[in-house]
Amino acid sequence: MKCTHNLPVFNISNFYDYNKCMEFDKNFYVRTFKDHIQENGFIEKPHGHDFYLLLIVTKGTGTHIIDSQEYKIERGAMFILSPGQVHQWNLSPDTDGYVMFFTKKYFMQDYTRSQLTKLPFFKSSLNVPYLKLENNEVENIISIYKQIIIEYKSHLLDYDAMIRLNLNKIFIFLSRIYYSNTIEQKTFTYELIQLHRFETLIDSHFKEHKSVSFYADNMNLSLKQLSYLCKKVLDKTPSELLLDRIILEAKRLIIHSDMPIAFISDTLNYNDNSYFIRIFKKTCNQTPNQFRNSFAS
Repeated sequence: MKCTHNLPVFNISNFYDYNKCMEFDKNFYVRTFKDHIQENGFIEKPHGHDFYLLLIVTKGTGTHIIDSQEYKIERGAMFILSPGQVHQWNLSPDTDGYVMFFTKKYFMQDYTRSQLTKLPFFKSSLNVPYLKLENNEVENIISIYKQIIIEYKSHLLDYDAMIRLNLNKIFIFLSRIYYSNTIEQKTFTYELIQLHRFETLIDSHFKEHKSVSFYADNMNLSLKQLSYLCKKVLDKTPSELLLDRIILEAKRLIIHSDMPIAFISDTLNYNDNSYFIRIFKKTCNQTPNQFRNSFAS
């Protein structure tokens, strides 16, 4: 586990291995959600992780806060989180379901990077980390989870490959639901891959590089080409996507740390604290301190 600015960031090895007779897999984890929360009480506090998370809720009530957005816990709530997202739970004692973690390395043993990055719920700007499933959809997802758990426990020949086949089946099933429930399906394969490259670069460099030309140069694109693909897929400018990522990080630090606003501004490489506050207020309609106070318990 790493810790940055009071916010824990977990990896899979931080979680309880309920099957003691097997070597723990640091790249994959699956079990019922009830057992998971009983053995890992620390997850109720705000935290991040370095893996992907898939959770289907089969019963219970409460709330799930993901990057300051609150979602309802109920039967059929499906949560799909990417590495780096910050979340916390407030769950009723009877909450149950199925939870699964996996790393990019695990999935890419049988599939290509593009097969993962083209999925709509694993792109930060397109990502809505929540779907509400109908009863028949819940039963379909549960049946796949159960198959994965059987394979995970059995360790039969090529069990890992069978798990990834079922994992990809979940991805295809959820992608169909995602597109029908959220945005009109678009088949901009090239643009989506390029957009993911842009967002990956932003994730790595947004603190030190706030000029869009840096990202265009690293992608061997002109500013016009980069602007075109961002507008086509998301109807946003590259500058807006870069600012979105900066503000997201600012919100995480404001809510989940006790760092002074001036220090957060410096962490994000704004030499002028008042300029950072103006940008934040213009984007969020609140000053950083007002935003922090709105989350104070």
